[in-house]
Amino acid sequence: MKEYEAKDIRNIVLMGPQSTGKTSFSESILYQSGIINRKGSIEDRNTVSDYTEIEQEKGFSVFSSLMYCEWKNSKINFIDTPGLDDFVGEVLSALQVGDAAVIFVNAANSVEFQTNIIFDRAKELKKPISFLVNNLDIENINFDKIHNDLVGTFGPKAIILQYPLNSGAGFNEIVDLIKMKLLKFSEDGTYTEKEIPANFTDKANQLRSQLIDSIAETDEELMLQYFDSGTLENEELTEGLKKAFLKSEIYPIYVSSAMLNIGVNSFLDNVVDYFPKASEVSYKSDSQDIQVDATSPTSLYVYKLYSDPKIGDLTYLKVITGKLSSGMELINHKRSSSERFSQVYAVQGKKREEISVAQAGDICATVKLRNAKVGDTFHEKGFDVSYPDIVYPKQKIRIAVVPKTKGEEEKVGTSLHQIALEDPSIIVEHSPELRQTILYVQGDQQLQIIKWRLSNRFKVEAEFIEPRVPYRETITKAARESYRHKKQTGGAGQFAEVHLLIDPWYEGAPDPPELTIRGRDLMDLSWGGKLEYVNCIVGGVIDQRFMPAILKGIMEKMEEGPLTGSFVRDVRVFVYDGKMHPVDSNEAAFKTAGRNAFKQAFVQAAPKILEPIYNVEIRVPEQYVGDIMSDLPSRRAVILGIDAEGKMQIIRAKMPQAELDKYYSALKSMTQAKGTFTYEFAEYQSVPPNVQQELIDKYAKQAQEEE
Repeated sequence: MKEYEAKDIRNIVLMGPQSTGKTSFSESILYQSGIINRKGSIEDRNTVSDYTEIEQEKGFSVFSSLMYCEWKNSKINFIDTPGLDDFVGEVLSALQVGDAAVIFVNAANSVEFQTNIIFDRAKELKKPISFLVNNLDIENINFDKIHNDLVGTFGPKAIILQYPLNSGAGFNEIVDLIKMKLLKFSEDGTYTEKEIPANFTDKANQLRSQLIDSIAETDEELMLQYFDSGTLENEELTEGLKKAFLKSEIYPIYVSSAMLNIGVNSFLDNVVDYFPKASEVSYKSDSQDIQVDATSPTSLYVYKLYSDPKIGDLTYLKVITGKLSSGMELINHKRSSSERFSQVYAVQGKKREEISVAQAGDICATVKLRNAKVGDTFHEKGFDVSYPDIVYPKQKIRIAVVPKTKGEEEKVGTSLHQIALEDPSIIVEHSPELRQTILYVQGDQQLQIIKWRLSNRFKVEAEFIEPRVPYRETITKAARESYRHKKQTGGAGQFAEVHLLIDPWYEGAPDPPELTIRGRDLMDLSWGGKLEYVNCIVGGVIDQRFMPAILKGIMEKMEEGPLTGSFVRDVRVFVYDGKMHPVDSNEAAFKTAGRNAFKQAFVQAAPKILEPIYNVEIRVPEQYVGDIMSDLPSRRAVILGIDAEGKMQIIRAKMPQAELDKYYSALKSMTQAKGTFTYEFAEYQSVPPNVQQELIDKYAKQAQEEE
């Protein structure tokens, strides 16, 4: 393959909801550019992208696929991304290295709910955005309505560059508003330029005038030129288009039928002519902008890892500055370690071709890196740069994972960590508090893929069960208790007696007037809340050297509360009396006495269970608001308010985590997968009395079964 400089490289990301034709369009690109001599299909399981076993089994994209073509003396790297938001990690990683986003719209469905989410992802990362209306070979398509939907959703920046003249089964004609020509496509996907038919001239002139207006508004000089002459010449228009697109001031609309190869060639022409060159792109490194430039020292960014027994371990990356050649040794910025890049590959789906060098701006892959992770920056020694991490949305599903076979806990954990290494939008947590391995995922389809990979890739079977909730325990009133620990086993025995007063901790709580305070220690607990430990011992009834042991015993019980085994918080403990033995008293005895005295006092102090409460924002189309508002109280949620944002309604509420864990599936069902939600931890609140009793009974039953 020819070596391309940054000015001759284009990097685009194909995005869009499921079934908009991204994979089919990719096949058409490869076919039209001569990379393949026969188009594959999803049904036949022979596409260049969607090549993994699970994708072929499921019939939809799960992973992003890197491909490229050579067109008009340029190299176009394009990344086909999954349409389901469950696999948002693949989309965001692709956007991190892509220089422009192409959002696909299925002509049969127009703008879908998911289109909005995808658009927001690209906009947040400040990528130039274009729309491609696909599947225009379907009957009864109203393109004007689709255009109105795009403008109504994304604003007037959505501007037509191409118009389908004869959508439907015979679709093969597109009006190009830049060239002001009719593009007539043959069966092989090539096109010839013809004059626009007379019956469409007025409409074409009207659309071109709108295009000129939109582009002129993005540049002061163009606007003055437009006012002076009443129009823009083609050269002015094309230059204005390139600048406006690069600055995200317009969202060009293209049209196609990937199935019939219509519009593919003209789209590729536009990519070369109007899309940002790799050399026009810069990347943030700390506080400075790093321009894509081959003359600078080498730096690169890792955006994807993939491991498969059939194709090996691949590290996908973008060269941002300098050149990457076989045998180079670069520094991993995060880990301050060096790695040798033994080979460099141009990638075409699952196929890879070894190349001697990858220039700045190019996207490629390597193998056998030891410690590379998604988001890592590599650079030459002395060229200290670090490119931003990928920020993933919060996961919607929390679930516990246990092996079906006892003794395979480590194997399950190792396998999950490998999956999360390849897809950092997943979080794996081994929770000592809950004594569970907790998996956080973006959605149910992602969860199904994880189950499949565990079984088929890693050969381990696991069960996915309801996760425990990190409850907290506290008290609501004061209580006094004492405990005498006495143990005689022949020689030296154990003796300790501890008297405690416990009460709720809060800022400014008054001390009991009958006690003499000799010292106090206010501790921030690692699990939240406070413990105030107060020494009220007078007369030396307990030696000061035993006070830390009493505290240690109290802390042991606070780490496993009496009600549910949950952490205890916000308690004051006054040690005010006790006894000791000159021979048999020791730290172990006082630890035991302290623990048991605290336990006895705790259950007498009107204890209560606290549950984590989250602030939740639910975004749904207006027609579902009634169902959501009716459903929330049944989930013990408190509705805080509702606001409108465009065509969406945002419902704000507080919801317990026990209910939030189940909300993904419920919302999906209620809204036909058109609703979404975000959440942030708010506070701990008391559970209702009936729930508290249920939790206590459940814990007691569990403890009995474990005995």
